[in-house]
Amino acid sequence: MAQRTPHNAIRCPTLEFSGTAISELEGDKTVFTVPRDQIRRLTLLYESEVKNPFCRYFMGFVLFFLGLVGLIAVMLASAIGHPLLQPETGSSELAPLLLLLWLLIGVGIWLLSAIFSARYRLLIDASGGQHKVSFAKAMTLLEIRQFIKRAQMFFGYEIDVSVLDKAGVSSMLGDD
Repeated sequence: MAQRTPHNAIRCPTLEFSGTAISELEGDKTVFTVPRDQIRRLTLLYESEVKNPFCRYFMGFVLFFLGLVGLIAVMLASAIGHPLLQPETGSSELAPLLLLLWLLIGVGIWLLSAIFSARYRLLIDASGGQHKVSFAKAMTLLEIRQFIKRAQMFFGYEIDVSVLDKAGVSSMLGDD
């Protein structure tokens, strides 16, 4: 997935490395560029796409739990014959209540599922601050590793890939 470009750079769908700078790409447009002389450290990260995973986990769990407990309570009340939940009374409050409870469960599951979607990112620590660039979702771990090796080989960038060692995937990718 990494390609050499005519202006002596290598690129993948979201990043371009050259001898003078690193750029984040969005399609063919450059979103930002960090000159090489401003770069202090480059680190490969594997992290969740969620900015505050604890808050999202807590909210997702609370909504899911409230929806599930409410749904169980309504079903138990209906089973024991509570008068407000009987169809012959003509009460129309049951449908919106069930809809609300299922909505709580659905939103809770959605919030929880986003926590477990992690991606590889490149942390660029520069004199102007830190910036994280996500690798394209379609890129495999092998393609990311090959792209990083090319950036190191062609342009001499030092990129900390210790996250691969921690995950135990370095040996599977053929690293020495």
